[in-house]
Amino acid sequence: MTSTYIETGGHVRVYDDAVRTHQVFPLGTYRVHFTSKEGFSLIKIDDLSVGTERIYGGRDRKVDKIFRSYALTDRSLGVMLSGDKGIGKTLFLRMVAEEAREQCLPVVIVSEDNDGIVEFLDTLDECLIIFDEFEKIFPAGRRSGGDASNRQNQFLSLFDGLSSVKRIYCLTVNDIADVSTYIVNRPGRFHYHMRFEYPGPDEVRQYLIDQAPNANPDEIENVALFSRRARLNYDHLRAIAFELEQPDTLFSEIVEDLNIKSVEPSTYRIEARFPDGKVWSEEVEMNLFERGDVGRTYELRNSTRSIFASFVPKDLIFEPDGGIFVPIHKLDLLDDEDEEPEVYPTTVSLILVGQASYGFGL
Repeated sequence: MTSTYIETGGHVRVYDDAVRTHQVFPLGTYRVHFTSKEGFSLIKIDDLSVGTERIYGGRDRKVDKIFRSYALTDRSLGVMLSGDKGIGKTLFLRMVAEEAREQCLPVVIVSEDNDGIVEFLDTLDECLIIFDEFEKIFPAGRRSGGDASNRQNQFLSLFDGLSSVKRIYCLTVNDIADVSTYIVNRPGRFHYHMRFEYPGPDEVRQYLIDQAPNANPDEIENVALFSRRARLNYDHLRAIAFELEQPDTLFSEIVEDLNIKSVEPSTYRIEARFPDGKVWSEEVEMNLFERGDVGRTYELRNSTRSIFASFVPKDLIFEPDGGIFVPIHKLDLLDDEDEEPEVYPTTVSLILVGQASYGFGL
C-alpha cells in the first residue's frame, strides 16, 4: 500500500492510497461540513438537478441572464431569490446549479452556521455558492436586538464581490423582512433580486393540462378561476392535479378535503368606483374562505378623505371570469365623520394582489 503525506502548517498527516490531490477545484456538488476537531471541509453529495419536470413561467431565460451577466463582469455576482414557500424557488435553484455545472463551476451548499464560515468560503476557487433559506440559517437577530446577534452581517465583505476570486452567490429567502438591510436593495452586493410570485390563471391552467391530462377541462377551468380568488402555490397544484386525474372528480368537492382548506390570507385591493369617476381603494389582507359569515370593515382612501366599507364575505359575487364584487345593496358605508355618504359607489371590486401572469417577476 502506498501512503500519501500531506504537510500543512508544520503538521504532516499520513493518508492511504485512496487520497487524491487536485490542482483545481474538482467539478461536483458539495456541502460545507464543520467539526470542532477538524474544522471546515467539503463533503461531496448528489448533484442538484431538475430532471424531467417541466419549467413554467420563462424561468430558463432568468437562468441565462444570470450566467450571461456573470460572464461579462470581472467580480462576483450575487443573486437573491425571494418569495413564499412552495412557489418554485428551490426548483429555480436547481436550474441554476445545473447550468453552473454545464459551465464547469463546482456547486457548494451552505446549510449551517459556524464561526469562520466566511473565511473558509473565501478560500474556495471559482464556484457557485448556495445559501438555501438564508434568513433561517443565519438569523438577522432583530427580535433580540442589536447587530451583535446578526449572523447575516458577517457575509457583507464576502458579498461585496471584491475578493480576488470570482464566484456566484445565490441565496433563497422566504421572508424578505428578516434579511439584513445591508443586503436588501444593495445591488453592489446582490445584483439581482428575483421575486417569485404565485402562479396566475394561465400558468395554473397549463400546469393542470400537463400534469392531469385526463382531467375534465371544465374542472381545470374552475381551478384557474379559483386562483384569481386565492393564492395557490405549486404544492397546492400538485395535490389538485393528482385528484383531478381520478374519474368524475369535481374541484368543488376536492378543495373541501385537501389540506389546502385553510388557504393563507391573501392580499386584495378593494376598489370603490363612484359615479364621478373617482376611485377609493386600499390593499388589505383577508381570508375569504374562512368565517365567511363574519363582517369585515376596511378603510378606503382617496387623496384627501377616507370611507369605511363593511361587507360579509359570503355575500361576495364571484363572476365567471374570476372577478370578485361586493353587491352594492349588501354594502355598508360610513365616511370619516361616521355618517352615511350621500352617493354610493357604482361598483366595489376585490382584486387579488401578488400574482404575476406567469408566476415570476422582477
